[in-house]
Amino acid sequence: MAGRTDAAERNYRLILGVDPAQPDALHLLGVLRAQLGQPGPAVPLLRRSLRVRPLAAQPWAHLGGALRAAERPEEAEAVLRCALALDPAAADALDGLGATLHALARYPLAAAWLHRANALRPGHAETLLNLGTVLRDQQRFDEAEGWFDHALARQPGNAAIHLARAVGRLVRGDLPSGWEGFERRWRRLSAPPWAGEPLNGATILLHMEQGFGDAMQFIRYAPLVARAGGRVVVEVSAGLLRLFQASLDPSIPVLVRGPEPPPHDRHCPLMSLPRAFGTDLASIPAPIPYLAPERGDRNLWRDRLAEGAEGLRVGLVWAGNPRHRNDRNRSLPVAALRPLLAVPGVRVISLQAGDGRGALDALAPGVVEDPMGRVRDFADTAAILANLDLLISVDTAIVHLAGAMGVPAWLLLPYAPDWRWLLDRDDSPWYPSLRLFRQAHPGDWDTVVGTVAVALRGHARRAVLRQPSQPQSQSADPA
Repeated sequence: MAGRTDAAERNYRLILGVDPAQPDALHLLGVLRAQLGQPGPAVPLLRRSLRVRPLAAQPWAHLGGALRAAERPEEAEAVLRCALALDPAAADALDGLGATLHALARYPLAAAWLHRANALRPGHAETLLNLGTVLRDQQRFDEAEGWFDHALARQPGNAAIHLARAVGRLVRGDLPSGWEGFERRWRRLSAPPWAGEPLNGATILLHMEQGFGDAMQFIRYAPLVARAGGRVVVEVSAGLLRLFQASLDPSIPVLVRGPEPPPHDRHCPLMSLPRAFGTDLASIPAPIPYLAPERGDRNLWRDRLAEGAEGLRVGLVWAGNPRHRNDRNRSLPVAALRPLLAVPGVRVISLQAGDGRGALDALAPGVVEDPMGRVRDFADTAAILANLDLLISVDTAIVHLAGAMGVPAWLLLPYAPDWRWLLDRDDSPWYPSLRLFRQAHPGDWDTVVGTVAVALRGHARRAVLRQPSQPQSQSADPA
């Protein structure tokens, strides 16, 4: 396959060397880049093709697909509508528009376009997958299962279909069935995978293969793996190294993930551990707290925070990783949180990391404290959390850290939540200290923030009555 794509690219570039504006070569080279998982470089190539031949529907459709893959759905929608204006029967554009509207949480309209795509191209596996996913996120689970079944009948080995169906089962609390499909998400190492059998002295590598939050959620299983009779080695990203070293038993070495894994006889991704232990909702291991900062770090941040104003110490996070597939729906602008900032008796401390931190410039100086310039890794973040009364956050890694530490946290959730937060409940079986605030309708953050502001006002009043105020970070009370 690699040889064929390399040859194709050479041929396209040879043509473009002779005629830099040759529209077919520009179009096909852009499509090739998108197929290789490089939508960013695909976009300018496809735009150049369209400048030469603006009335060709297929390049518009492919440009829309590249923009969608590059997480630019507003631009993708406009481009795909151009494609359909030129050719209303362009099935790729119909499917792409449906998937794009899904990314924008416009679920009923997304489903309507996908049904049109399926009518024109019955049985196309990607359309069936997209239809099932939209219906799943509308919480129409039985219908979604039917479309996933249709898709798997045509492509039984398609990992994306298995994973999409698994997410629908996990979010409904059917953990054992969901774990099986969830195994399709990763490529296996050469060593045999571990599925819960006795280790008999073998060395097992527990490795991080998704996000920071996932690693923090499932590292709780590491002591249970050690009891299976083997030598446990944990491999994670550098940002978690100090936190896990401080939290796990010294007999479990924690290493930074490198280009080659350390020697091992068996391996298990951290997210596969619930399946290995046959976890269901009634058997989630929850020895809270199982993550904690070093005492010296905790005391250092205690002294730093003591320099600030009095009041209930509330950490605030409004944006997750922008590269997350659902970040558009789970993050929100900091300005949307102004009702929280107006609650009297509250000292707001930003724990926002990454690009979202720059949004603080939109607020008046001094409204929110920002200590994150001194934070090196999640061990420092844990030390700050240990000195707070409450965390309020969208769905991102810090929620898992707070939950694993037993710090009270309020989590703001979109209408279609990540599977681990389940449905129709305001608590979490994974983290007893969490309280969940959910959108009743897609995109309705105003109601969620208003509800949280009312709850925060009451929480701050109760804190005043408990004077002198003491941080409640070690309590399991979800407030």
